[in-house]
Amino acid sequence: MKKWILALIVAIFASMTAFAQEQAKDAIPESKSKAVEFLKADGSLLIKEFYDLDIIKGVECQVLVITNVVTKKKLGCLRLETRYSSSYSKDSYIGTLDSDELDACIQSLQYIKDTLLPSTPEVYTEVEYKTNDGVKFGAYYANNKWTAYVYTKGYTSRSAAFLNAENIDKFIEVMRHAKALIAEKTA
Repeated sequence: MKKWILALIVAIFASMTAFAQEQAKDAIPESKSKAVEFLKADGSLLIKEFYDLDIIKGVECQVLVITNVVTKKKLGCLRLETRYSSSYSKDSYIGTLDSDELDACIQSLQYIKDTLLPSTPEVYTEVEYKTNDGVKFGAYYANNKWTAYVYTKGYTSRSAAFLNAENIDKFIEVMRHAKALIAEKTA
């Protein structure tokens, strides 16, 4: 009888663990980034070159150029990394912007800086640009002020950095520089 109860407890524990792992998998959305997919290629020798750009409000910016040695195909992206530290853990969150997303992101940031930040909406308002990898740039109006932000991983607030107009200008500058560097290195 004791063996039967022990087996039942083990079976319940195993099913709970499997359920918790399945929920954890569901919590992190799958990336649709071309660069992330390129990195997943099996049976390929990939060269990854990292070009450091600025650090803005704790967000480390780099251009990543990936070369498939076998096919000679090259792909570039802007890589953003934030770090989170607490008394319990230290984590880093990396998000990518594919090279073909940079223009739309620059336009979005320019709109936030030039149009939204000087405005005063009458109601709570949000605006957000989301990349294929889940990087989010946006702003919200609450308590009579605009707050702009970047999340390197949109599913967790631990990846957030909050921005002012000067930081937005710096991100726009970094994105323009990244676009030119990607074009140069992948030609």
